[in-house]
Amino acid sequence: MAAVPEVGTAPSGAGPAGGVPAPVDLQPPSWWKRKGYTRRDTVAAFLFLAPSLIHFMIFILGLVVASLVISTWRWDLLTPSHEVGLHNYATMFFHDPLFWTSLKATVYFVLLTIPTGIVLSLALAMAVNTKLRGIVFFRTAYFIPVVSSMVAVAVVWRWVFNNDFGILNWFLGLFGVHKIDWLGNPLTAMPAIALMSVWKGLGFTMTLFLAGLQSIPQHLYEAAELDGAGKWKQFVHVTWPLLTPTTFFVSVISIIGSFNVFDAVYLMTQGGPGNSTTVYNFYLFNQAFRYFHMGYAAAMAWVLFVIIAALSYLQFRFLNRRVQYELG
Repeated sequence: MAAVPEVGTAPSGAGPAGGVPAPVDLQPPSWWKRKGYTRRDTVAAFLFLAPSLIHFMIFILGLVVASLVISTWRWDLLTPSHEVGLHNYATMFFHDPLFWTSLKATVYFVLLTIPTGIVLSLALAMAVNTKLRGIVFFRTAYFIPVVSSMVAVAVVWRWVFNNDFGILNWFLGLFGVHKIDWLGNPLTAMPAIALMSVWKGLGFTMTLFLAGLQSIPQHLYEAAELDGAGKWKQFVHVTWPLLTPTTFFVSVISIIGSFNVFDAVYLMTQGGPGNSTTVYNFYLFNQAFRYFHMGYAAAMAWVLFVIIAALSYLQFRFLNRRVQYELG
């Protein structure tokens, strides 16, 4: 009796020359076996991912593509829409002075908040990075503004900046300083909003820096102390180099968040006085939902995307070289 060949092997003399085709190999490939994949696992994975993937494709990726198309149309919801090509972009750059005003106001806000927020949050993280009794209470207290409603925060700070009854003017009056209309003066309105924004986000960046501080091995400080290094030299040669990854991450997300500022301006000044606090997103909001210039607003959104993407690329391109992930 002839031996029955195993599955996946051809009998002797089989093949094109023998006229008998080789059986189909039913075994999965070696890489499939090695990773432990099965068709059932793959189907189950896609079924679990399907709701999120469908949501992403329709409501995120689909709307992104739609906004790019809309940016080349004149669409104001009141008249029939029609394609205008790059007219919205040309109008934005060459015929709309308020566009540049809003961009300058946003850059000014970024310059006010980023350095101040990083320095204060690092100092605060170092202050709470102790093992004192009850330090958890202070860490929690500093984080409360982050989870507080922006509307409630804006109401409180409007009272703080109030020209007649504000606690800030009362405190300055103790030193003989005259009352200042913080939100009504073009010179002080943006710094006031920046101060409130830094205060609200301080707890989040403090937590990031605190995590970075607690990840630094304690024996490095002990070795530096044995070498005669004081607190300042320990910070310069141990703490700061090993905090560069955290600082880099904080700077990237802070710049992205500051360029997207909207709610603070909307609740505090409505872009005034004299457009001094009309930041980019607030102007975009007005174009879209006050004047119904949807095509123009979509073009503004894509310009903002390009600006943030370019800044993020430059940070990763140049600042990432200075990030030190281990002490060398």
